[in-house]
Amino acid sequence: MTRLGIDYGGTKTKLMLVSDEGEIARDTVSTGGLRALGESVGNFLERAGATPASFALTVAGTLDPATGVVGHSANLPWLNGTAPAEVLSSSLGVPGVAVQDGEAAALAEARFGAGRGGDDVFVIALGTGIAGAHVVGGRVRRGAHGAAGEIGHMRTTQSEVVCSCGQRGCLETAIGGSQLADRWRDHGGAAGTGASAQDVVAAARAGDGAAVAALDDAAQALARALLDVCALIDPGLVVIGGGVARSPEWTVQPAVAAAGAAATFHRLPPIELATLGVWAGARGAAEAAAGVPSAVSRG
Repeated sequence: MTRLGIDYGGTKTKLMLVSDEGEIARDTVSTGGLRALGESVGNFLERAGATPASFALTVAGTLDPATGVVGHSANLPWLNGTAPAEVLSSSLGVPGVAVQDGEAAALAEARFGAGRGGDDVFVIALGTGIAGAHVVGGRVRRGAHGAAGEIGHMRTTQSEVVCSCGQRGCLETAIGGSQLADRWRDHGGAAGTGASAQDVVAAARAGDGAAVAALDDAAQALARALLDVCALIDPGLVVIGGGVARSPEWTVQPAVAAAGAAATFHRLPPIELATLGVWAGARGAAEAAAGVPSAVSRG
């Protein structure tokens, strides 16, 4: 059965078409509204020469898994109060379902990536937004309201920077992809319009003190988040991935070291880099799509 995974990100959307035998095609497109997304997906499927039996679409934010309605998406606010998979399904003529982005990435990493074989895995995806999910026994623990794992909106700094969620000092404001460039600017760096996390890393490697300071703050915030996760749920393994983690020596590794130095009663589990890279969300969405025909009516 052919199925489509759509990782609907804050700035880029990743599309992956898979079958029971493995991956068929993938592409990355600019994020736009649902109408633009429908056009991009249609073009992608035409190029691939395939029509999927079903699709799954990730949502960065809170999601009611029973209705598919988005509660709050800080980075894609036009989704608030909508059922995006239903809208896209009407456009494509293919049944689909929405899945929380952290859940999709976590499922992929737990089943196929760095968490493979683990029974208790917490996965963190560092992108434009910061997603997380706890996988126990191969299933994501969604919480009573489908909002568990929102590690990006835990306050981990004393900063008064307002997060897209409305709170101040969230992890996302320190290490979120576009936010990291803003923090570089706050430190006096020459971050240009549209600067990315990789631009900050490149500047730090070139000896830019402001970039180094921004990355140090980001690592300290991530360290605090790791300790908080350990205190709250005591996972057996933590896997960290996403675009910001592509330079682990500036982000993940110093965060792990700082968490270890600051730990008191905390039991830090093994902390591994994700192996599926920025495609974990799309791969996980494709897996979630496997259950769509039995859950979504084709009539």
